Amino acid sequence: MKNWSRAFAILCLLYSPVMGWAGEPSSNGGGEESSWVYQVGKKFMRGTTNFVTGWVEVPKQIYLVGRNEGWVTGAIRGPIDGLGWFIARTVGGAYEVLTFPFPLPLKYQPMFTPEYVWQPVLPEPVLPTSGLAASGPAPSADGGPNAPTSPLQQP
Repeated sequence: MKNWSRAFAILCLLYSPVMGWAGEPSSNGGGEESSWVYQVGKKFMRGTTNFVTGWVEVPKQIYLVGRNEGWVTGAIRGPIDGLGWFIARTVGGAYEVLTFPFPLPLKYQPMFTPEYVWQPVLPEPVLPTSGLAASGPAPSADGGPNAPTSPLQQP
């Protein structure tokens, strides 16, 4: 028991600078957020957090599938989706912890969206349609509802 407490104390001392660097950036210089130390610390903390909390994906997916597709589907497919996300988030977290000093993926970007399991899943952005697609059906030559509206559109 005494050896475990010593090992834990040493581990805390070794990782305390990294945890301090992973905090909010200071306001000096304005570009502090993109510094190497900040990015490395953020990636390490994100990886550790995802490795430890990956199991939360199981109840989260049960809830999300149940809310979106019905509770029977949520009870059946939710645990399957949750198990897949649990494995992905846990392995991804381990990968980020093991590679935290290196800019993998490019520029220390997160591997998952959302970065953490407790963040809400944002809907896909809707791309605006072009003016041609939004203007309605093309005019027809028979004089019906799609009749040409200008002399330039006549055949």
